[in-house]
Parts: sequence; structure tokens; C-alpha cells
Amino acid sequence: MHKLRFTWDQEGHVQALGEPPDDVLAHYLSEEVRNDPRRCKRLLDIIRALRRGSHSSWLADGESWSVKLSRGRAIIESEIAVPGRVREVTLEEFEEMVESWLRFLETVR
Repeated sequence: MHKLRFTWDQEGHVQALGEPPDDVLAHYLSEEVRNDPRRCKRLLDIIRALRRGSHSSWLADGESWSVKLSRGRAIIESEIAVPGRVREVTLEEFEEMVESWLRFLETVR
């Protein structure tokens, strides 16, 4: 179980917060997916395609973080933000996290 908290800061920017090692997941959501429901939906489409067997893997290099998805795992790692930081979770856990982020983004503040 990953403990992430989603919030809006005083300037209206969305943030995900988490204690180590889940801070990697929080940073990925806040810094790469951001306040963009389309990115969430795209990630969810890719996850579902992986589970159907339409693809065997997927890699997205971001500005600060990258994510590597396979049929069973999601690996989030720092490109620049925090060199060497990596977090590996199951594909199902990653899907749940992205779904939760999307639900949060779509709620009225």
C-alpha cells in the first residue's frame, strides 16, 4: 500500500506528497503528469494495452523522471531531479496510483 496525499498549493498547483520511498511516485505525478488528465488517461490506456498483451513494454523519458512499464512492473526513476532515485511497483499498483491522481484532478477544488 502506497501512502500518497494529493493537494493543491496556495498558488493553485497540484501536488502529490509521500514519504520515502513513495516520494518518488509523488514526484513523478507532480512533476511529469502534473495537472493534466489527458496524460493520466494516456498512461491508463498504455497500462491496459500492456495487460492485454498489445505491447510488451513502454518507456517514457520525461523532463525530470522516466517511467518504464512492462506487463508486470512499473519502474520510476529520476533523470535529473534526484539522481539515482528509483521506485519499482507492480503494474497494478501503478495503475491504481494513476487512477487516484486522475480522480483527484477531476474533483472540484
